[in-house]
Order: sequence, then C-alpha cells, then structure tokens
Amino acid sequence: MTKGWQIKVEGMNTSSVRAQGLKTLCMGAAMSAGFGAFAYLLKIHNQSILGIGWAVPGGIALSGLVQLVSGVPFSELSTKWDQLQGWQRGVLGTLIFLVSCVVIFGVFGLVAITFFS
Repeated sequence: MTKGWQIKVEGMNTSSVRAQGLKTLCMGAAMSAGFGAFAYLLKIHNQSILGIGWAVPGGIALSGLVQLVSGVPFSELSTKWDQLQGWQRGVLGTLIFLVSCVVIFGVFGLVAITFFS
C-alpha cells in the first residue's frame, strides 16, 4: 500500500532508497575529500598527481545523488533508461547535459561574482 509520496520499488520505499542514496553520496564526498587532502599534501611538497583519480569518488557521489533526487534505485533507473527508444535517450540525454551545463556555469559565475568582484 502506498502512503503519501512513498512508492514501493522492488521491496523498498522511496524514503529508504533516498536514505541509501544519501549514504552513497556522503561516501563519495568523503572519498573525494580524502583524495583532495592527499593531493593537497602532495602539492605542498612540490609533487603532483596525474590521472583521473577524482572520477571514481565523483561517480559514486553522483550515483548517490541520482538515487537521492529520484527515489529510485540506480539499477532500476538504468533498466528504465535502457528501455527508452534511441531518440528518447538522445533528447533526454541532451536535455540533461544542457541543464547540467547551465547549473555548473551558473554556480561558477555566482562564485566568480561573489568572490572576485
């Protein structure tokens, strides 16, 4: 039985999926902070780190964010995405990319205006 905004999804309700998403998001953020601290320690000792080390914790954090926002387990969302027709994936993917760019550049602009003006 559904209760308010809680919808049953594969034996889980949206609040438990969102809680799991929050845990995953925090885990990814903690890993990113650890990696950032390590990179900072290397920098103050005139060393550097090359590669895409931020990709793994960033991907974990983003998958948690998707679960937190959507309330749907990531695996089920992936299945639903795969069931879309090609043109639907193209349109939706392009829209998601454009909205992400607007948000990212908007935040960068806001930070630049706030701190560098």
